[in-house]
Amino acid sequence: MTFAKPTHLYTRLRETIPTVLPWSQGSASEKGDPRKSVKWIDGLRGIASFLVVLTHLARAWDYDLFAPRDNEDATPRVLQWPILRIPWQGRVGVTIFAFLTGYVCALKPIKQSRGGDTAASFTTVAKSAFRRPPRLIFPATIAMIISWVIAQFGGFIVANRSDCWWCRYAAPELEDSLWKEIIRLGQNFMSTWTTGYMVYDDHQWALLPLLKASMLVYILLVATMFMKFRYRMVVYIGMMLYFHQDAAKNTETFQIQAIYGMLLSDLSHSITLKNWIENHPYGRKMITAPLAIFGLLIASYPGDHPEWSGWSNTMFDIAQYIFPPEVNVGKRYTAIGIDMIILAIYFSPSTKHFLANRLLLWLGKQSFAVYLVHGTMLRVILVWMLYGITGQPWEGAEADTDDVRDWLPIRPPWVVAISIPIWIGMVYAVAAAWTAYVDPLCARMTQKLEKAVFVDDEQAGLPLPAVSIPMQTS
Repeated sequence: MTFAKPTHLYTRLRETIPTVLPWSQGSASEKGDPRKSVKWIDGLRGIASFLVVLTHLARAWDYDLFAPRDNEDATPRVLQWPILRIPWQGRVGVTIFAFLTGYVCALKPIKQSRGGDTAASFTTVAKSAFRRPPRLIFPATIAMIISWVIAQFGGFIVANRSDCWWCRYAAPELEDSLWKEIIRLGQNFMSTWTTGYMVYDDHQWALLPLLKASMLVYILLVATMFMKFRYRMVVYIGMMLYFHQDAAKNTETFQIQAIYGMLLSDLSHSITLKNWIENHPYGRKMITAPLAIFGLLIASYPGDHPEWSGWSNTMFDIAQYIFPPEVNVGKRYTAIGIDMIILAIYFSPSTKHFLANRLLLWLGKQSFAVYLVHGTMLRVILVWMLYGITGQPWEGAEADTDDVRDWLPIRPPWVVAISIPIWIGMVYAVAAAWTAYVDPLCARMTQKLEKAVFVDDEQAGLPLPAVSIPMQTS
């Protein structure tokens, strides 16, 4: 007689829980994915979006983390040390998003071009360039309207009365009539995509430069489509050097990163490089470890008061020799540091494998939704958890002055310690629902728009020149 193997509660839980977690379905959805060889990109995107959330929490309630110490004479806290300070001080998340924009937008067209199918490559660029604006604008506009509706019902009142200076700065104050608010909603839609400013959720400032960066990638793809591989590399490096010397705002964060993404995307198709990485494990480790460590140190440059610490003051002195005058030195150093870290990841198959784990892939899937919803949820839900829902009692401002008598104080530390993890879970729950329902809606809207405006025969149009491009293997 054969007896059934006994099962215990902990055994059933161990076997069952992984199958019901939201990221446990990744392996099934990955089957047939043509981009499965670059899954690490989605994992990196997931980390970047989570770092954006951490940065805004620090900006709101512990802004001293942006400096190397609380004041000139204070001892640095552990979270203010080099490398450990990176998640809290900002700048990293958006920089990574810009790199990913260049990498992903260039991946398929470059693959088709290197395979000799330039006609398909041009088609991909044309369709991707058309789809890019609505795929950004539609969900961002929905998020803006939701934030606007919340504002009309007084959702930001507590934020405007709290002792959190950044919450007060970023939370909208209502006009004196609904009609003026409707007019302001339209104005903010326009300003989001012209100047990058949006009063209802200022986190959308990055969407316009990200859109412009993607268009730069498409233009550069068309311009270099028939060039040989080595000369495309020369163009990429030349463009990066051009934007490096450009003192315009945020060129290091968007333009350089987008082109850097193109460069690595092109290199990903190099058989020679792949063979070297596979056949020289010790050689690549000698490259990746110093790159990663040095990149982390460079990216640690503080955004405020670098003169308060010796290591950051030295970096500040060096900056005048390597950067154009009157630029944001913190963003410049962050861009260089992130580029070195990404290059180290690029040369490390084990790190890529780690970034492709199910949890990070799930986080990456929610990344755009997290970016869109977390700002409003921070200034409404989290502020309610930390200050109360009513915003009372509050005395307001002195008559005929802008001086406020007393901002609403934050609740005790134990409330903060409980509230923030719960709120982060709520953000990702809302983001998962957004990804499941809103993103497909926006995709269908984009598809209908594309079907309406595109010619019926996709092959119609100007003929491409009869140029044969052989398969490139170097």
